[in-house]
Amino acid sequence: MQIAKVVALAGLVLAGPCTATAETPFTGKFSGTGRACSGGLFVRTQTIEWNSSFSVCRPARYDVLEKDLRKDHGRIVFRFKTRSRQCLYEVIEAEQVGTYGWDVRGYQSLASYRKRALPGWSNSSLTERQILSCPMTRLD
Repeated sequence: MQIAKVVALAGLVLAGPCTATAETPFTGKFSGTGRACSGGLFVRTQTIEWNSSFSVCRPARYDVLEKDLRKDHGRIVFRFKTRSRQCLYEVIEAEQVGTYGWDVRGYQSLASYRKRALPGWSNSSLTERQILSCPMTRLD
């Protein structure tokens, strides 16, 4: 009986602390400039908000569609679960291009985001294919 307790205790010591490590959610404050991109992107643990000159996406819950947050070149894609009436974009893609510089792109639909690499899609004059691309600075 005593040997069983010692073996069990040794197993716990070797296993190390039993703390659950949930992945830290991506959060950040970004600032954009220029005619169409003036405003900010705010990614919080539960909501995302993007306000620019021509689109106001009020705080709303989101899903993360893609995520690759390497140290020097991160990329993450969000999809609004619901959108405010003035919000033109369903999908937001943020890609790190420098230490503090990010390229943030807005897609009007999930289909537009998925078809973005098709030939002729991004250079089309059709309204549903137009993508807003904003250089932004991460503030935090």
